[in-house]
Amino acid sequence: MYITATTSIIIVGIFVLYMYINFKRNSEGFDESLDMKRPFLHIYDNNGKKTNVVFITHPFSREGLFEEYSNAIKKGYYFLGISSYIDFPGLLDSKNKISNPHDVMHNPNHMAWKYDYFSLVKGWCHCFREPDRYIPNNMPKLLLSESDFVNTQNLDLHKNMKKEYDFIYICLKDNDKCENGWQSHNRNWDLAQKCLEVMCNKFHLRGLLIGRINCKMPDGCHNLMETTDFLDYTDFIKQYDRARFIFCPNEMDASPRVLAEGLLRNLPALVNYNILGGWKYISEETGEFFSNMADFEKQLSILLGNFGNYKPRESFMKNFGKEYQGKELLEFVKNIIPKNKLNFIPEDIKYLYPGV
Repeated sequence: MYITATTSIIIVGIFVLYMYINFKRNSEGFDESLDMKRPFLHIYDNNGKKTNVVFITHPFSREGLFEEYSNAIKKGYYFLGISSYIDFPGLLDSKNKISNPHDVMHNPNHMAWKYDYFSLVKGWCHCFREPDRYIPNNMPKLLLSESDFVNTQNLDLHKNMKKEYDFIYICLKDNDKCENGWQSHNRNWDLAQKCLEVMCNKFHLRGLLIGRINCKMPDGCHNLMETTDFLDYTDFIKQYDRARFIFCPNEMDASPRVLAEGLLRNLPALVNYNILGGWKYISEETGEFFSNMADFEKQLSILLGNFGNYKPRESFMKNFGKEYQGKELLEFVKNIIPKNKLNFIPEDIKYLYPGV
């Protein structure tokens, strides 16, 4: 049986009409002007157009958020969960879904935990090595973080800055007295101080500590380290180019943007193996892990002796970003939300990305 040119045109026309009708159906009730703020995060297509898919990035920690969510559902939006805030959604077998003791939501009786977040979303994007400990087996899941989508523009803007420091460590202050708090817990300040003592006294490395002033530095570090207060982003982003590698002792960090930014600025990384997220960025091309003080000195020596072989920027850019994770996010959405419910035609776009 032969298909004539006329028949082919009719078939194509029917297909186009079908897609158009579906697209019109998808768009009905969708309010593109809706502008949701954290914990909600809009997802866009590769043309910069807002889709009707939104991330929930952290628990509903204040009044009115569930009502905002419900209103968006009525307007044609669909939601995904994403692990961007400490260990949210928390270990399935733990009462304390937020492990940071300085966080108000550490209290299992906080209003944030009256909601079943898994019932509010179609799937979950996570950062965990063992996702089934955090997310039910029957919940669709994808290894994807906000930090996968860090800005790759202007990477060479400060490339001619002098390398004044061996390493950079970002740990924002909690208060002017340098008392322990939310930041110090997440950035693992207690472990960091022990590591800094080794880097200063045994390796005589110069360091730049961003955001944590008025803190007692380990003995031997006072003349080798500079500390700054909180910096605005335009000033902060320049600081990477003053260092040779990035030090990241963080543990309770689901989406370590500073690690991704450091790698993109071609800094090898020395990273705590126990970090919640961002561990997937570390390979033989990007840096080294250490687990605790028992192996810290050994792993630091490996990093320092292997500088010429790391290619952190090249590795990150060929494995992460909109054109890689964005394609995975698109496929994930296609598989869990029916096409006739989306306000876009999946076949017509290249990738999706969160409006980070």
